[in-house]
Amino acid sequence: MKKNTKILITLTVILILMIIGGVLYFCVFKKEKPVEVPQKEVIVTYTIDEYGYTLEDRDTELFKEKFEELKELLQTTDFNEETYRTLVSELFIIDFFTIKNKISRYDIGGLEYVYSGALESFKSVAEDTIYKTVENNLDDTRKQDLPVVTSIEVTEMSETTFTMPDDIEVNGYRVALTWEYEEDLGYDTSGVLILIPDGNKMSVVFYKAK
Repeated sequence: MKKNTKILITLTVILILMIIGGVLYFCVFKKEKPVEVPQKEVIVTYTIDEYGYTLEDRDTELFKEKFEELKELLQTTDFNEETYRTLVSELFIIDFFTIKNKISRYDIGGLEYVYSGALESFKSVAEDTIYKTVENNLDDTRKQDLPVVTSIEVTEMSETTFTMPDDIEVNGYRVALTWEYEEDLGYDTSGVLILIPDGNKMSVVFYKAK
């Protein structure tokens, strides 16, 4: 075989290998850039740092009113514990059942008031139940009718105990509430919460419709 023919064959083989390598690189090894999911900005206007409670620009007037009461209460040295438990309970219900201002089924209200050890399970249950049918509103075009809590009242509060998953009983409070909506869409209008100590605050560990 002539020398030039050998060189031509060698170059052809190298070229083929380079093409195959390029195809493999783009098809197998090169990762596509992740698709960026658009985010709708929610602005936090105030934070009660010691407790992690926040106020957002999208919150309703009722929520803002109750939050202001909570903020003023927690600025006092020896605040009234019953008033504190009342406001935490009310703020949780207002934010959880006011769904109209939420972005999607994954944007669960009231999480700041949920017991830290139960947060993930609570969020998961909410996503698969009451928030399950909430449509995405990233582009502000959602037409779905969703609830807005307009009034709320604590009707009863008493001491109780709550049994944790490890069978340890914790002292807490049973809080019964009733509330109304901007429009009746069939959501809960009364329920019972159990609050237990959660670090330096009291948090919701249990909810049941009444």
